[in-house]
Amino acid sequence: MSRQNFTPKQRDEIFKWNAADLIHSVSGIMIDERYIRHKEQGLVYFCENCKFCQIDRMYFDIDHLVPDVQLRGTGHRSNIPLNAIVLCKSYETGARGCNQTKGGKLWPPPNAGLARTRPDLDLNYMDIHLRDANTLWP
Repeated sequence: MSRQNFTPKQRDEIFKWNAADLIHSVSGIMIDERYIRHKEQGLVYFCENCKFCQIDRMYFDIDHLVPDVQLRGTGHRSNIPLNAIVLCKSYETGARGCNQTKGGKLWPPPNAGLARTRPDLDLNYMDIHLRDANTLWP
């Protein structure tokens, strides 16, 4: 069985769920007042690990929460929408997005994420140390 990638329709749905979660408040996120209207319209996305927030999807990718390779051994297929996580991704050398630094590991290493390496792009103004208490992985 080959790796299950997300179709464009699935990606759109996952991003919609991500933005909808943010509308209803996510622990560890306070959006800059200039972007509150964008948040209320479902146009702000967030990294489910470092809590980096941005309106441009190019700074995010969708990964499998549980790697497919772990599910293959059980004979079960992953439920793609439930087995998805939105993680930030970088385009610049040294930016260390959560998705790239996660690689084949189960979680990104400490100090990864655009919330730390590109704070100039982050719409979340909550202090990074307060976010750390609300990250998905250790």
